[in-house]
Formats: sequence, structure tokens, C-alpha cells
Amino acid sequence: MCSGEARVKDATDHFDRDFNVVYLRVVRGCNLNCTHCFTLGNRDAFRLADLGEIELFLTTLRERLDTRQNVFYIHGGEPFLAPKAYLAQVNALIRRIFAGRRFDIIPQTNLMYPVDAAFADFLKREYAGQIGVSWDPGIRFETGSPRLGEELFFRNFRFLADAGIEMAVAITVQRHLLKTDPLEVVRRLDGAKSVDFEFLTFFDEKTRDLRVSNVEWSRYFASIVRHYAENRTSWALPQVDLFTKSFVENKIYQCKCNCCRHRTFTMNADATVGLCPDETYIRPLSTVREMAANWPAFAAKALGDHVEQLATPLQPLCNGCEFFDVCGGNCEAHLFNENEAECPLSLAALRYQREHLAVFRGKLDEALERLPELKKESPVTEARP
Repeated sequence: MCSGEARVKDATDHFDRDFNVVYLRVVRGCNLNCTHCFTLGNRDAFRLADLGEIELFLTTLRERLDTRQNVFYIHGGEPFLAPKAYLAQVNALIRRIFAGRRFDIIPQTNLMYPVDAAFADFLKREYAGQIGVSWDPGIRFETGSPRLGEELFFRNFRFLADAGIEMAVAITVQRHLLKTDPLEVVRRLDGAKSVDFEFLTFFDEKTRDLRVSNVEWSRYFASIVRHYAENRTSWALPQVDLFTKSFVENKIYQCKCNCCRHRTFTMNADATVGLCPDETYIRPLSTVREMAANWPAFAAKALGDHVEQLATPLQPLCNGCEFFDVCGGNCEAHLFNENEAECPLSLAALRYQREHLAVFRGKLDEALERLPELKKESPVTEARP
């Protein structure tokens, strides 16, 4: 059924045909139990996603959307709890079903298990040497087991960096992070391809307890942005580089914080499906089989989520903000703090970036060589009214 041309949209189909992100949650269950995680971690009953359901999910996306470029994140739980032969089968399905289209397959891992040369070779063979890793002080290493301490993470990180594996590091913005030295953090991550700071999803009291002061976070992040500008680093800062594109091209580019409703798809290990990976684990929209049998119904549910997001009122701090034309005011409302004249994106960092734009254009040029996703012409996002 795949002709190679993008499919015609129906009235409810608002999905992107240029670039989509697909999360395959191939494993339910984890070796950790992190405070901020939306899953049940090591309390979740272990389960592998059924290969037939994965095939139907992927086939439906190809036939209904036939997107020009996709990134497939192999997700969990901890995906490397799965047998490597199983992971290779998942990858083979992606390669067969999306033959003729551009795509990357990138596993997402906590890196808290033994790694060796055979593991590095597997990453090179199956994932072109690319991997996403997460590091979160204070909420990840409090496992009660010395075998799962921070030392293991950095030992594995250094081993893979020396083996030539390209690692994109994700760090959650939470209060324990702010107890660390920001420059020491990024120095320890030398060898990474990128370092990205991700905002929390609040879904219970323990995650709300991790909230940061945006004023304190702004100072922390701005020091890293200055370090990035003043030094040659192995890593890029993707969100900063994306804002550089916005400054230079006078466009608001979509970031992963505001695009889940129309260019992100998630399949859970139990074959339920949705859009945002965090929300889909807790409140899936549908099932793989329902999605395949009645795409218009799935698209209508997804459109409802998208419209609700667009209708969210603009935050007062965004009204008249000097950087509205750069970010579009798309941060989630729960990330703002009352009585703080600072936003989650760090006005201090944005001002520094604007004042040293020539330097950041050079950093963007370097990042383009390491982060192919920055080269694509991302659709301009819709700013909230």
C-alpha cells in the first residue's frame, strides 16, 4: 500500500508528514526505581512487547502517514533487559517496513548494567553506534544497592565513549540537580554527542516535590550555556542550537516539549498506544488493533488532545516577553512558579545567547555535523494565542 508519497489527510488528521518521533516501549520493567519516572520501575511486572503488535503498529504508521523522516526510540522500562536477539528483530521490522524513507533507530537506556566490547559492537551493528542515555543525580542512584551507583554509570559512559559510541545524554531538571556543580557535570560528560536538559512531568506528590525554582535553574543553566560558548566541547546543546536557528531564521521551531500532539507516537509493551510517551504509559488513547482498524477514530482522539493544548492560555510571563518570537510561549503551565519573573527556558541564557549570536552561529554549524536532526526543515510551530 505504500506508494512512497505522503498520504492525503482526512478532516481529523493533523499529523506531520515531514518528521515524526516514534517511541517503541519494547520492555515493561526496569532495573531501577527512579523517583521522577512515570513507570513503576523495578516494581513493574516484566513484559516484552509482542513482535506481531509492533509490526502492526509500524505498518499502520507507514500506510497512514508515510512520513519522510522518522526517529525510532527503543524505549522501556530499560530496553536492554530484553534479549539482544529480540531487539535485533524489532530493528529488522523497522528497516523492512520503512524501507525507502529516512530514519534513525536509537535505544534509550539508563546504562546501569555491565557493558563490554560485545555490547559496543552490538550498538554499532544495530544502531549505527548511536545511543541515548539518562543521568539524574539524587533520584536515580538512590537504589539501596552499591552495584547500581553513580560510579557504574560513569565507568560505562567512559567505556562507550572510548569505543566510539555517540551518546546523547538527557538530564532531568529537578531540585537535586541544582545541588551539583554545573560545570563539573558537563566536564564529566565530555565525550557525549549532546547534552539535553528535560523538564519534569508532574503526576504525583513525589514528582511535585522535585520542582525547581526557575530563578535558581536559570543561573545553573546560564553558566552551562556560557561554558558552551566559550569552550570547544564534544557535546552540543540541542535546545540552545534550536533557539539559534530561531534567532537567525526568525522562525519558531518545534521542540520536543510542544510537538507530542501531532508528530509523536508511542506504543506501550501491552500494545496500548498514544502520543506523548509519558502520558501514554498512564493514559493511552487506544490500542494497536483499534488504531489499525479505525484510524479516523484514533486521529479524532489525538486531535482533541492537540486542540486542548493549543487552547491553553498563554502564561502571564510570556505576554510581551522579548523572546516570544523565539520560543512561542509553549512551555507547560506547571513549569512556571508564581512570584518568579523567570521562565523554565532561562531568560538569562537567552539574553546571553542573543548578545553573542555570532558565537552561537558557529556552535550551530558544529552541531549540524553531529546532530543531523538539526538539518531538517522542521515545520514552524503554532504559538499559543
